Amino acid sequence: MLSKHPLELPPGRRLSKEEVADALRLAIIAELDAISLYLQLARSIDDEKVRRVFEDIAREEKTHVGEFLALLKSMDPEQVAELEKGAREVEELTGLRAPDGGQVAGGPAKAELRLEEAVASRVKEAVASARAVARRLPSVTAGRGVEAVPVESVAEGRSVLPLKELSFRFRVSQRAVDYAVATNSLLEVPEGLKAAYTLAQEEDRLVASTLLEKGGVRLEMGGWETPGQAPADVARAVAYLAGKGLPRPYVLFLNPADYARLLSVSEKTGVTDLERVKALVDDVAATPSLPEGKGILVSATQGVVDVVYGGNAEVDYIGPEDGYHVFRVWSSLALRLKNPEGVVVLERKAA
Repeated sequence: MLSKHPLELPPGRRLSKEEVADALRLAIIAELDAISLYLQLARSIDDEKVRRVFEDIAREEKTHVGEFLALLKSMDPEQVAELEKGAREVEELTGLRAPDGGQVAGGPAKAELRLEEAVASRVKEAVASARAVARRLPSVTAGRGVEAVPVESVAEGRSVLPLKELSFRFRVSQRAVDYAVATNSLLEVPEGLKAAYTLAQEEDRLVASTLLEKGGVRLEMGGWETPGQAPADVARAVAYLAGKGLPRPYVLFLNPADYARLLSVSEKTGVTDLERVKALVDDVAATPSLPEGKGILVSATQGVVDVVYGGNAEVDYIGPEDGYHVFRVWSSLALRLKNPEGVVVLERKAA
């Protein structure tokens, strides 16, 4: 943090106009430093309620920056001229015109758009909702910059597991930003949402492939064309986990084609296989991350498995580019499998 040392301000002495201007500059530096700190902390916090508090405080600090800057501009005409000169240079280099915060001629004040926050919020929410596998397992966020984490495995003892980074770029057009500001409407970020869905799918694929490779138990699954086959196969897998004393929740992951087979109705019972399977497990999820003919039943508890994130759906602003704002969304993660017996892989034999 940057601040003015109190010993440099003798008690009772009043500041000159130049010193007040200097104090305002120091205050702006301190506020910008605080904004950066609060936003960095917010990006590392999973709890949405806590994260919003930090983001809200950061927004308040931005208001304080505006207040101090307005005072400074009223006291330092040279500073005003330099700010205007800098804005013109940015417009010449990038084509981007910074709003001056004043009234639009003949109309009301434009709505304020915090571009980075608006984009990050939309994209992070999209990633979280699109995860089919990762969000159903316990997770831990180690924080940005963490490249590896320790893992204690029942089968292999203690080891160090590197995190894999997945990253996708996207753009937001300046025209979309201008329209959102002019109409006070939601910023459209179609490329951002596409990148979010791609990231979520790649995360799920990484987690699912690790579960398939390292799952401790393999059981045969039938064709599931006949009603009753699927519940019988799932019941055997549940019985195995329960017999090992592994706690619930039990989560079943299936390829969408196998999930669709659960919708067949038994003539004897009048209920679908899906309803019968849901009576056996705590959650059933379809994911294209699994190939057809393979399913995974997991004891989704911290003692069996968890997903460790370094960066968790982080959204970074790269910069302006030919009328667009370029961002990237990324995660760094690894699956820690602590007890392979808590993962049952169901496999259909090839015909």
